[in-house]
Amino acid sequence: MDLTIDGPHGWPIVCRLDWDGQERVVVVCHGFGSSKDSIMGQALARTAPGRGLGVLRFDFPAHGDSPVWEDGLRVPYCLDDLAAVEDWVHARAPGTEVVLFGSSFGAYLALLYLAARPRAGARAFLRSAAVTMPQLVAGWIDDRARADLARQGWFRPDYDYVREMRLSQAFLDDLAAHDVFTAFRPGLASVRMAHGRRDTVAPFADAARFAARFGADLHAFPQGDHHLMGPGEAEKVLALALSFFLGEKY
Repeated sequence: MDLTIDGPHGWPIVCRLDWDGQERVVVVCHGFGSSKDSIMGQALARTAPGRGLGVLRFDFPAHGDSPVWEDGLRVPYCLDDLAAVEDWVHARAPGTEVVLFGSSFGAYLALLYLAARPRAGARAFLRSAAVTMPQLVAGWIDDRARADLARQGWFRPDYDYVREMRLSQAFLDDLAAHDVFTAFRPGLASVRMAHGRRDTVAPFADAARFAARFGADLHAFPQGDHHLMGPGEAEKVLALALSFFLGEKY
């Protein structure tokens, strides 16, 4: 069902909820420029409830059906909205376990979130994790982007996202101040990662470095790119995620 949660910064958080009272809820953190209606988010919503997991998908600020634009796209605001979503789950059903499924930028945010709000037994599944998001976005800053930032306060990345993305200097400063390798700590959460060796957006080497440093369970897809939508790949990602959240062997 469609759901709106009051956000902490004055705008509503637009969500979709597939939850029939299960004691564990997967909160889906979508990728940069994506939305709550991503292909993988929809696949989780179709599949997870029948396996005993509720699913809550939501739009980060300036994504999907969010009513805000570049002023709302700030790393702290994204983390605050994620906290509001988790708090809503706990207010509705105290004792419910919340686990995180993060894709790319959403995986980056999930790791920052767990570092800021540690809890016993925390679990996160990371798909194509952009663990070096600050460096990746810094690579988008060319002369045109600098000129746009100076002229209008934001620039638009050269990519066909679901919705026009506008990146402000404040967002760039936020990224520079939020480094996953600095914020995260070994033992902070149980983490399983799925990453393509041919990912040219968020390089596999960075994911492998994160996994080695923090003890994450990394599943490599030899032919996989950033989207992990090749033959059988999405199905395997889904199976890996569900088995991880349910504590089953895969």
